[in-house]
This record gives sequence, C-alpha cells and structure tokens, in this order.
Amino acid sequence: MDEKSTTGAAAAGLPRRLAALCYDALLLAAVAFAATAALLPLTGGEAITPAAQGAAAHLYRAYLALLALAYFGVSWTRGGQTLGMKAWKIRLEAGDGTTPGWPAALLRFSIGLALVLAAGLGLWFASNPGWTALDAAGAGLLMPLLGNFGWIAYDARGRSLQDLACRSRVVRA
Repeated sequence: MDEKSTTGAAAAGLPRRLAALCYDALLLAAVAFAATAALLPLTGGEAITPAAQGAAAHLYRAYLALLALAYFGVSWTRGGQTLGMKAWKIRLEAGDGTTPGWPAALLRFSIGLALVLAAGLGLWFASNPGWTALDAAGAGLLMPLLGNFGWIAYDARGRSLQDLACRSRVVRA
C-alpha cells in the first residue's frame, strides 16, 4: 500500500485524506458563509429557502456548488493541493504524475459531490425515527461513500474508487 507513484511519492493514507477533507470542509463553510452574507441584502435578511425565494433558492445552491468547484478546481489544477491538502502534506496527481487538468478536476469534483449528496440523503433516512424498509434502503446510500474510502485499504497503490474513476492519485507531498 505504500507503493511509490511515478513521481516517487508514497500514497497518502486514509487518515491524512480525511483530515485534509475536514480542513477543506471548514474552509468551504467559511466561504459559503461569506457568499451567503453577500446575498442577504437582496433577500431582506431572510434565509434563502425555496419557501421564501422560490426558484432563486435553487440558483443559490448552484452558486454555492460553483464556488466549491472553483475552490477545488483551481487548487487541484494549480499545484494539485487545496489548503487542507497543503496542511496535511498530500497532493493530487494525474496518472502520469503531473498536475490534473480541468476535465479531471471537474470529474473528481462531480463524483465527490454525488458521493456527499448520496451520503447526506442516507443520513437523513437513517435519522428518521421508527425505521421503515424505505428508511433502511435509503440509509444504504451511505455505502458508496464508505466503499470509496474503504477501497484505499484494498488497492495496491492506495487509491480510492474516485481516484480510479479519475485516473488520479493522492500522494504524500
């Protein structure tokens, strides 16, 4: 599992990846707060919800997703590291050891977003009191995210399923 990449760097382990992801999630929350604060004067200070703003609330969600894409995409395509990855001394590299381009960054972000949304929906189903068969099936939406990170332990090169799909790798910097 500690096999070297084409650049000679060892694969980043799961604890480092998760720590960097948590760090980046905190940074993204701060960016989302600032981006939302900039929009609040347009809503009269009200929360941006479909009930209050209708279709504009969906545009707001897309706006936040684009901000997240910009954060990760720019970081990955310019050096292969987000701030969280820099703090935990890991980096993303393409299969040939170079910095990934925008198509790879967009694919990686899209897969990650889909995994997070599915896991969030799975947690919502799991949190419902009085479980039904539908709730149990819905909680199964957590499995893709768990499988993605669990695969790191089984892959000889320490890659997640997301890494395999994107033909990339997270290595120690």
